[in-house]
Amino acid sequence: MKMKRSKKKETGFARFSRRLLIVSFAAFVLGIVALNSYESSLNISCQELEKEITVIQADIDGLTMQKQELASFTRLRAVASKKGYDYKQSTVTTAVRGVQRD
Repeated sequence: MKMKRSKKKETGFARFSRRLLIVSFAAFVLGIVALNSYESSLNISCQELEKEITVIQADIDGLTMQKQELASFTRLRAVASKKGYDYKQSTVTTAVRGVQRD
């Protein structure tokens, strides 16, 4: 024997509420998926930028070391002697102004 279910007529507000709930749920799921995708793409670009920064920092460090080598006293002395200049420590003097001798 089959039992008959009583069919109650649904009001317009109930149908509208159910449809709104389904549409809201679908929009929520699609929004989460879209935001996760956007976050992933941002993470990838951040990692690429970090790699680029690391490479540039290594280049800067290398150039700094090269600058220090080129500006070393030994190198300056060698370049000066090639040009005919000679460094004598006794000819180097310092002058201090504004300080009185005792």
